[in-house]
Amino acid sequence: MKRYNVAILGCGAIFSRHRAAIENNPEHFKLVGLYDPITDLQTKYAKELNVKAYSSEDEVYIDQEVNCIVILTPSNLHYKQAITAMTNKKHVIVEKPATFLACELDELNLCAQNNQVEIYTVLQVRLNPAVMIVKKALEAAVLGQVRSLSLVQRWQRPLSYFSGWRGSFATGGGILREFGIHYLDIMQFLVGMPSISYASFFNTKFQATNVSDTVYGLLDFKTFGGSFEVSIAAEPKNLECSLSIMTDKGFIKLGGKSLDEIIVSEFIDSANLERFNLIKDDINRQQTANLALQGASPYHPELYRQIVVNSSHFSLGQTYNVIKLVEEVYKFEAV
Repeated sequence: MKRYNVAILGCGAIFSRHRAAIENNPEHFKLVGLYDPITDLQTKYAKELNVKAYSSEDEVYIDQEVNCIVILTPSNLHYKQAITAMTNKKHVIVEKPATFLACELDELNLCAQNNQVEIYTVLQVRLNPAVMIVKKALEAAVLGQVRSLSLVQRWQRPLSYFSGWRGSFATGGGILREFGIHYLDIMQFLVGMPSISYASFFNTKFQATNVSDTVYGLLDFKTFGGSFEVSIAAEPKNLECSLSIMTDKGFIKLGGKSLDEIIVSEFIDSANLERFNLIKDDINRQQTANLALQGASPYHPELYRQIVVNSSHFSLGQTYNVIKLVEEVYKFEAV
């Protein structure tokens, strides 16, 4: 089994989840050091964790003790930093989005191959038990042929959330890359990659930015259609995150905080309901037995474990479809 000595670039909001992931997998991951341009933040965590506090980003890349760099920086920096890390013979774990453009994923993969290192992407929502249940039920034909699909994400974010790099499309990449990407990924992960028939963009709340806060889209899956709505203009709190799938055998709706609950499931045939319940019970037993899924950050620790035991699950290629999908949606904003 591989041993990853990790340096982290970026100590912002997502840092605690990756810290928990490393702490929950001590046999395979060890945190060596941190870098963040906000010195006070970096110093605080470095002292707390008793690890190195690098004086510059360049020091991270050349540290011979480090063989893996975790990239948690503003989205527009991910591609360049991953290239630099791999050129310096470091493995990479990169937060979403790995890049803004699908063509850059090919360049990252080529760089990894040339330098004989690995690069992984963070798609932890795929590990939600509810998502895994629906995935297995679809693969086993328990749900039958899909007839239609609807993804709805109606979240609240304060005006202050877009006061920094997220408030610019050039640095944040827009709300589909910052907020919608995980749930658009689950959609295509479950039922396949659609083409975009139409998309429409609105800025109803964050009018001081050049970032649309609401996006609607119509989807074509060839044999059926679908729609999505991604918005961060809800008030006063998050309203909904749901994925509804109608099939010739019934319907199912995922919801909860992050598609982590099965809100409803109905079947025409009781035999399919029984098969579905067996799948659900089996997956829930597996999750309960896996202690890596416990705690305040339930899915990042399991993602790190999967990097070791089944690396293909979160290889960079796994994010190609959703990066391409988002890229295609934003072409309608430019029209």
